[in-house]
Amino acid sequence: MDERKEQKSFIDQVKGKKKIQKSSIGVYKYLVHHSFFEVITNAYPEFYTIVKNKKLEKEFDKSIFKFMQKSALSPYIWKMPNEYRKFLKKTNYFKNLPYLQDLLYFEYSELFIFMQKNRLKKHYKFRMGNKYKLSKYASLKKYNYDVVNKVFNKKNQCFILGYFDNETDDVVYRPIDKLLYHFLKFIDKKESLKVNLRLFFKQNNLSYKEYAEVFKNVLNELYSKKVIV
Repeated sequence: MDERKEQKSFIDQVKGKKKIQKSSIGVYKYLVHHSFFEVITNAYPEFYTIVKNKKLEKEFDKSIFKFMQKSALSPYIWKMPNEYRKFLKKTNYFKNLPYLQDLLYFEYSELFIFMQKNRLKKHYKFRMGNKYKLSKYASLKKYNYDVVNKVFNKKNQCFILGYFDNETDDVVYRPIDKLLYHFLKFIDKKESLKVNLRLFFKQNNLSYKEYAEVFKNVLNELYSKKVIV
């Protein structure tokens, strides 16, 4: 067997694609699985608590081995949990947890936001006449379950904004109303914030005079938190 075939055979055994041929390779298989296990459980502590409480450890281990074989592609360790989330979305693992994707998205968003904390730009004075957009380092998501309070026994649609708060030096989540959620999704960076607001209100049959000042105050705060940039 040439060197490349030997390397491929070794990797396939470590990943669980092929039967272990030597006990020494089994040690490597355990170490690799343990590394994946540590990264995923640290990124998804609430999910893993549910796995243990519902005695789903065997299914969890199987999902990790399958994920190792096909879907773990990023060279960045902190991106691996999101690859795992996307992998689960395409499979039948944990099909009895209807809230799974909401929970995994929410838990991973904290890691994602934290990893971007040093990329936020310097701020200038907020003006409604300037052009802004939703920061790609913030998390804006409509959830079907109350992920913040960990209520998974019933659906409860909510809109959650997540961002890194420099004052607390931590990731912050705050519920927002449906109107603000849709406006933040609506913003077109080619137009000024004022124009965006007028267009949005017109589209939703709302009075600009009645709501503009309230929105201006909220948007000013979100700008100070670098949610819009």
